Amino acid sequence: MADEARVSERVAVLGTGLIGGSFALALAAAAPDAVIVGHDPDASGLAAALERGAIHEAAATPEAAVAGASLVVLAMPADLIPGTCRALADHVPPDAAVTDVGSAKLDVVGAGEEAFGGRFVGGHPMAGSERHGFDAADGALFGGAWWILTPTERTSSGAYSRVRDLVRSLGALPVALAPAIHDGLIARLSHVPQLAASALVATAAAGGDGEKLLGLAAGGFRDVTRIAASSPDLWVAILRSNRAAVLDGLGGLRNSLEDVEDMISGERWDDLHAYLAEARTARLELFARPDLKGEPVTLALPVQDRPGLLAEVTTAAGRLGANIEDLRIIHSTEGGRGRLEMVIAGAERAAALAEELRGLGYRVEELPPGVEDYG
Repeated sequence: MADEARVSERVAVLGTGLIGGSFALALAAAAPDAVIVGHDPDASGLAAALERGAIHEAAATPEAAVAGASLVVLAMPADLIPGTCRALADHVPPDAAVTDVGSAKLDVVGAGEEAFGGRFVGGHPMAGSERHGFDAADGALFGGAWWILTPTERTSSGAYSRVRDLVRSLGALPVALAPAIHDGLIARLSHVPQLAASALVATAAAGGDGEKLLGLAAGGFRDVTRIAASSPDLWVAILRSNRAAVLDGLGGLRNSLEDVEDMISGERWDDLHAYLAEARTARLELFARPDLKGEPVTLALPVQDRPGLLAEVTTAAGRLGANIEDLRIIHSTEGGRGRLEMVIAGAERAAALAEELRGLGYRVEELPPGVEDYG
């Protein structure tokens, strides 16, 4: 496979828990010629990864793991990634691409770019489990899952392409979003729901008859609180890393619950019915017509290779809910100029994004199906 051929010959995976371990298992299957070196402070988990064939070598230190690597994957808790970037800045080979799998991006991307410049490409696979550790690792975890990449104005198009191709080789679907857009979106879709699930369990158990109550719990309660069984160590790290966006999301949830409380206390049953009907419709539409699907449309923009370019484009796409399935910059031999090509899911969102970018001063054209490069 073409994607397999691009996978780095020597890959360092720092962290062999659920996500890092699943990544290593998937990579070992997708690229059998790659040498995967793992490191994890949990010696038992690292030994299990080695025994199961997820990694080929176990390194005693992060510095030893990244030596000679052409790709480094940071798979430790999100709040540890910035410090790890700073610690490894002088140890990662100068031509290696670096990515991560953390669920918060602003702080991580900032630290990654400070340490590695444009070679750092933020990433977040939208897959997981309430279980944790290597024992929960699954090489099929990423199949068909969205994998968010967060390029900025500093991101090297070459590093982005390498990480994108790697993601595809694991069976995942790459999506490009600006870091700030990512953090706000994930706070609402993942981080606030996690806290809400924990709050529901705490509220239900507050009466002191928890054992009887949970024994009587219906399927709905079990469904909406399943994620409350997740690791608190993991979630404190995640929430610390995305504090501002989570607080914003909690404010929105609090306002919504206050509105519901006012409707019930004021016996405004028609308003409550409308509220519930609107939520029901939104829920059905959200999963019946996923935002990130649609026929691919390729947009091409003549550009100058300047700071802020990728961030401007991905931020505009994020505002409109447009999924960038592919993204690349074709450099001109003249230097300093070139063309940015991106594949957008769905003709309607592609048209909206093209109009938005024209308003920002870009000249945008839609390429015919199957045409990626006019040369």
